[in-house]
Amino acid sequence: MCTKTCILQSTTIQFCRVHFFKLLLGVVSVFFLMQYITNFSVYQENLQKKVVPVFSWTSMHKILGISGNEKNSFGNVIFPIRKIPQIINSSQQTVGMKVDNSSVTINSTPVKTKKTENNSSDVATSVRSLTKKTQTISVNKEIPLCPLVPPKLVGRLKVMKDCPPFKELEALYPELQPGGRFKPSECLPRYKVAIIIPYRDREEHLRIFLHNIHPMLMRQHIDYGIYVVEQAGSGRFNRAMLMNIGYVEALKQYSYDCFIFHDVDLIPEDDRNLYTCPEQPRHMSVAVNTMQYRLPYKDIFGGVSALTQHHMESVNGFSNQFWGWGGEDDDMSNRIRHHGYKISRYPANIARYHMLTHKKDNPNPDRYKKLYKGRIRYKTDGLNSLTYKRLDLILKKLYTWVLVEINPS
Repeated sequence: MCTKTCILQSTTIQFCRVHFFKLLLGVVSVFFLMQYITNFSVYQENLQKKVVPVFSWTSMHKILGISGNEKNSFGNVIFPIRKIPQIINSSQQTVGMKVDNSSVTINSTPVKTKKTENNSSDVATSVRSLTKKTQTISVNKEIPLCPLVPPKLVGRLKVMKDCPPFKELEALYPELQPGGRFKPSECLPRYKVAIIIPYRDREEHLRIFLHNIHPMLMRQHIDYGIYVVEQAGSGRFNRAMLMNIGYVEALKQYSYDCFIFHDVDLIPEDDRNLYTCPEQPRHMSVAVNTMQYRLPYKDIFGGVSALTQHHMESVNGFSNQFWGWGGEDDDMSNRIRHHGYKISRYPANIARYHMLTHKKDNPNPDRYKKLYKGRIRYKTDGLNSLTYKRLDLILKKLYTWVLVEINPS
């Protein structure tokens, strides 16, 4: 009897529990149903009043991409295109751009919209152009940032060894500004580069160099200028000192942030060898034809090299003590490593150069002695000890010519 009673009580409790949970589930369902009905009523009321909510840029882009008769992904609700000008004028923050209080321009032309439906597609097309990440919007001016990889590069180049007269060369490059300056017009360049060439009695090489370098640099979308620093007189040539002078004189002309120190007889063979400055000093002439396109030794820094203004100031520039051929590049290599930098390089199949034939100068007999004692002069021998007399400076069509007089100290 007791057993039957216990079983009956247990069954009753279980039955009550099941119905309790069913009742609880029903109450919760009714609650959410009432919330849904309430929200839907408010949504319909707002829609009738033509209240457009603020959406993210991704949602806005979807809206701008549809026509007046289509539906978007917001619950298949139609948003008339005639509301787009209102969205742009009142809620610029929704498209993720900085807008000046005075005016907004797209492609240097103020946005003008009409209330007619025919203009809706034009407005949508203009606003969609704002999605480009490289665009910068400012008052009455808009220009995209140049891409990191220039799109017009061709790779391996054929070296043009002909040397037309300067008049013909000037006619070939009408885009150049006085002083051999160039800046791309289609985008905002990322780098301001000065090409420094130590020079004396190499007119044929200079014409060949200019004929090859200008079209290559134009394709690289950089803001650049070429500076030919010529040593007057017939005394021993001081290449490093001329490069220091070129650095100083170029900064007087323009706020360059990158400096390429370039021998006039080295012609690049690949335009993927970008004439820009990385975080570490870069040796650019890695593979030269006269050296079987191989690096002679790992610490070499001669021929063509790239240094930022910060690099130059940190190492105190090149040494001024190397008169005659040789030694100054190895001294700079030592300075770079002494100040905690590392020499960077492009791969040999890209950093290729053709060396024009010429008679080499007599080697500097004291170069090894100066190299050995170079460390004690790093702080006192360089930019801070540079002395020279500038005899002339002319902004020629293809380059800036700087004529200087230097003497051993």
